[in-house]
Amino acid sequence: MASKYNWAGDSILRDTIMWNKRGVLGYSNVYIPTDIREWISPLESEVIKRALQEIDLPTAREVGTFDARAWKIWKFVAESVQYITDDDAIGWPDFWFFPPETLTLRKGDCEDSSFLLGTMLLASGISEHCVRVVLGKVSTDGGSFGHAWVVYQNEEGTWCLLESTLDEVPERLANADPFVVEGTRNQYEPLFCLNRSHLWAISPTQMQLSEYVSMREARGSWRPPV
Repeated sequence: MASKYNWAGDSILRDTIMWNKRGVLGYSNVYIPTDIREWISPLESEVIKRALQEIDLPTAREVGTFDARAWKIWKFVAESVQYITDDDAIGWPDFWFFPPETLTLRKGDCEDSSFLLGTMLLASGISEHCVRVVLGKVSTDGGSFGHAWVVYQNEEGTWCLLESTLDEVPERLANADPFVVEGTRNQYEPLFCLNRSHLWAISPTQMQLSEYVSMREARGSWRPPV
């Protein structure tokens, strides 16, 4: 099937500042403006490196080893990070943890686990060209909700959807395109994607990042049924 979306992103966005995702603990309504790309943490983080050492990753650079690496890291994040809303975690409605924080706490919501997964994929040696953290919506029988997930371009050039909030992952990487087909039970709609270098809009969205954040805060988060 022809891809409905360019998972790599279409147009670079210059407005990358998140104004209210990092609060100053102990102070109400005091926020630290932060570039969204900073949530894909430095790859030399000791916390990230130690987590990768827990996984039996392929060390060779042979055919199939990068896909195996991606799947093993996906499995690790899904099984290691308990899904919990920010309100339940720390009493803030939509507070974004940095990957080392998520890894240390072993809990977080969709953004938290997606940024962790994206960071670990890159830190394992997978090319930045092949990894995106996606911000978008998922339409379900109960409505439309803000969501975040990761896509990885496999060794055959196909973008695969890695849902980071699962408790268990499928036995193989799944093509991302079937998840966006209209009428599917949980229809994914990507709006933005990013790596450590850029934030992109994904056509045909006309939404601004600030609009997406407001929508996400108003409608709440979503995760697949478990």
